[in-house]
Amino acid sequence: MSNSSNPITQNEQSSAIDAFVKTIATLRGPDGCPWDKEQTHSSLGRYLLEESYEVLEAIHEGDPKKLREELGDLLLQIVLNAQVAKDAGNFDFNDVAADINEKMISRHPHVFGDAKAENADAVLKQWDELKEAEKKSGTQSQDEPESALAGIQKTLPALLQALKISEKAVSKGFEWNHESEIWEQLESEIKELKEALAEPNFSKHRRDEKEFRDVELEFGDVLFTVVNLARWHTINPEETLILAIEKFKKRFGAMEKMRTKPLKELSSSEYQLLWDEAKKLNL
Repeated sequence: MSNSSNPITQNEQSSAIDAFVKTIATLRGPDGCPWDKEQTHSSLGRYLLEESYEVLEAIHEGDPKKLREELGDLLLQIVLNAQVAKDAGNFDFNDVAADINEKMISRHPHVFGDAKAENADAVLKQWDELKEAEKKSGTQSQDEPESALAGIQKTLPALLQALKISEKAVSKGFEWNHESEIWEQLESEIKELKEALAEPNFSKHRRDEKEFRDVELEFGDVLFTVVNLARWHTINPEETLILAIEKFKKRFGAMEKMRTKPLKELSSSEYQLLWDEAKKLNL
């Protein structure tokens, strides 16, 4: 490719990756680390998830140094899982890299072939079409799913899972014609939620009751509709909630610093004054 690096840089990069893979192999070896040697894919699962979120946090903070460090921690989890697989005689890190390299080339025929894709939307459409074609031709190891929504991971955060389900349904033609229809749906779902909350038999202390379950479902419908509204505007709801949480934490922290007495002793009006002052700091 025209933007390829010079041979020295490529060799240095390869040496760093090879050295890291060897380091992990040593940690898993006979004279290695007791903790590393006893790890499995299952035991490492939580760390993979945690490191992914720490990468996201570094991205949100806009800190290149922290992002570099967190990407390294995430790479550790990938290489370590690959080593666990190698020790079990299944595959190794080179297999992982070769497979994803082959996939990226085959899924980008507008770069590595003669196909045309003028914008990001066209690329995504092409990606989905190629993915479906691979499944039908048997080039992927997994069977073709019974439903277009069957391949979406249930372990994803709920908002992200809802977004992917919504996107997949839309790719099959299940879409609103106008944004106003989504707002109407949201208003309808909020109305149903209010009605469920007003049900005489509902009690927030009786989670085993049908009425409580009904309220939970109505809350879910509201959230799912909000996710669709976000998708309509190409907004990731998972990212927006993370940003909102961080903003709240900063403002609450500012309130804690500005308070003149314990927060629990503040009246509602005093709380509001502190909150307004925190907002003025553009936090």
